[in-house]
Amino acid sequence: MDLISIGDKVRFLNDVGGGTVVKILPKNQVIVKDENDFEYPVRMSEIVVVEKAKQSEHEERNKQIKEFANNIVENIKDNFKKVEGTLIPKPKIELKKDQKSQYMFAFIRNYNDKFDGFDCYLVNDSNYFVFYHIVLRGENGFEKIDTETLEPNTKILVGQLSREQINNSKEIIIQSILYDNPKCTYHEMLERRIKITPIKFFQEHTFVENEFFDDNAYIFELLKEDLGLGNSIRTQKEFEEQMARKDEADEDNSQRYHKRKQPETIEVDLHINKLIDSVVGLSNAEILDIQMKTFHKTMTDAIMNKAGKVILIHGIGNGTLKATIRESLEKQYKLPYEDASFREYGFGATMVMIN
Repeated sequence: MDLISIGDKVRFLNDVGGGTVVKILPKNQVIVKDENDFEYPVRMSEIVVVEKAKQSEHEERNKQIKEFANNIVENIKDNFKKVEGTLIPKPKIELKKDQKSQYMFAFIRNYNDKFDGFDCYLVNDSNYFVFYHIVLRGENGFEKIDTETLEPNTKILVGQLSREQINNSKEIIIQSILYDNPKCTYHEMLERRIKITPIKFFQEHTFVENEFFDDNAYIFELLKEDLGLGNSIRTQKEFEEQMARKDEADEDNSQRYHKRKQPETIEVDLHINKLIDSVVGLSNAEILDIQMKTFHKTMTDAIMNKAGKVILIHGIGNGTLKATIRESLEKQYKLPYEDASFREYGFGATMVMIN
């Protein structure tokens, strides 16, 4: 059997129809999206490839990005190292501690869109110019965010990411070149990768006070070598402070009893007739899209408000909504779930544990 890859067009062996492979799963399974944009988990043994994807597209895009940045490096060498026909020995920028140079990537919630988007900033708190190229890597390849030169001691809005982009993306790749005096100083290309963990973008404690923005921000330090693990610069220090506060709180709680507030349980009915007045003229894909938007909003509100559980009433039907919800819980929110009480909901509801 030929190796199945993302982008392959396939046909079902045990059923009518087919679609495009959009995701490779463990245990020899894949996700196939049909012409109505419904996604199905299928065993590889139950499909046959009818048209191979253009495998070189993603690789070619990545190659172009690297060649683009490398060409910039060569241009800097050609234009900045030649003085009166003599090559100057290649120097390096040494970011000394007393300079307190910082180069950061930050996410800010877009309050104009109520948690449905995030503004992305680059912060150059240093005396160097920065040429940068930023791309977003998703399941289907790369998407350019911005390319520009950032002046010393400035910050710039480089783009905006929707909640859907956050949920469906793997990482942000930032390629940068730092330089000051063009005639004598440049730096090799710096590449940093920020792993995107969707649930962190909907947790209040992820966004912290900082000296660069009026709003709380989710910040990554790009000059550190250990980037790419999905941890912001706040992690270790605030963890220690939090543990210290916890110790103080434990001592106080030993003197008097405080009744703990029970976490809230949120219940939402996702039957389409509960969400809109009429479905006339809507396709199955459009109906599912409305239901999933309500699902995502409910999950976001539950996480932000630190709810205990969420009951999602989806009904039995053909199982498409249930399957789509559970796939999202596993891969985007990474939260445990189980069938809700049979006595109360029958087979038509899922209970999600938040806290």
